[in-house]
Amino acid sequence: AKPELLLQHTSSTTTSKYGLGNVAINEIIDKRAPPILNAVRSKLGLSKHALIIPSDVHDYLVDEHILPQDKFVGACGGDILAQGHLNELVEMMVNGHEVSKKNKSVRKLKVGAALFFREHVVSIIKIPLANGACYFDLIDSLPSSRVGGMASRTRCKDRASFETLLRWYASSKFSDSQCEFIDANKWDDGMCDFDPRVFQSFVWTETQ
Repeated sequence: AKPELLLQHTSSTTTSKYGLGNVAINEIIDKRAPPILNAVRSKLGLSKHALIIPSDVHDYLVDEHILPQDKFVGACGGDILAQGHLNELVEMMVNGHEVSKKNKSVRKLKVGAALFFREHVVSIIKIPLANGACYFDLIDSLPSSRVGGMASRTRCKDRASFETLLRWYASSKFSDSQCEFIDANKWDDGMCDFDPRVFQSFVWTETQ
């Protein structure tokens, strides 16, 4: 639920000059997201700490009219190490629409994504600037030793840095045995459920 709520906040008075402030991020992680996740688990008959896939959260937010359907950009996935697969996500974040669609680019709008990888979801927010450039924030709710055991935000100030961050993030999640599997096996769409490289992402944008 966090990416959708983060995107909503970037249009509110809680935003700083260049995106969300830390107070707003902490509020979403600690206060707003947990009740929604509990409601989704309850609706699906899952246990308190069961894994939830992003599509279930997306469906719940649309059904409850928390997230307007017209804000949904699209979904993508595949091999996170394959440039072609990852580029679909990057293009949707940059342009605010799917690559296959001929929509007019909405680069000036804020865009948010849920990146589901290795049984964990992180939030990505694109923050457009007045000069036509944009920042990309990757927000991870898991405690990080890099920031004293708190949630973390990593900011990229251009597309190249953003793509590098995504590759670094993916590579940092593989175990030694998974690296050996990747070295020994080519990507196969038919076996993606058993491949450690598989990712899925859902992308939303502001209403124009």
